[in-house]
Amino acid sequence: MAKYKLLYKLTHANGALVDESLDTPLEFELGDGQLDPCLESCIEEAKVGKLQTFLLSYDQAFGPVHDEAVQVMKRSDFPKKMAIELDAAVEFETPTGDSYVGCIDKIKGDDITVNFNHPLAGCDVSFQVEILEKN
Repeated sequence: MAKYKLLYKLTHANGALVDESLDTPLEFELGDGQLDPCLESCIEEAKVGKLQTFLLSYDQAFGPVHDEAVQVMKRSDFPKKMAIELDAAVEFETPTGDSYVGCIDKIKGDDITVNFNHPLAGCDVSFQVEILEKN
């Protein structure tokens, strides 16, 4: 697989910063899990040494919001010592060993609403990248 060294900036279509590596170049190998596949495909298209911007609609980027990915759970479904706070990320392991991360959206008594959608689901994004090296 190709290895890259690059600088990048990911923003919402409205300009709000999501993530960037403008001070320290990111070094990664395609498929290593550091970047989402939608961003990796942009990197594969980008030219070395040229600053490029990719505008991705939500369906090209992190997909739509899926209503079924929002789950209302009981407080007893969480570890007893876990602090339950709005916007906190929580991780659950399935019986098959897979893990899923969700964000606590609402707390109402013993009912905790957890959103398992990607945080950028439903959002158009801008991905600016400059590849410094490709091996």
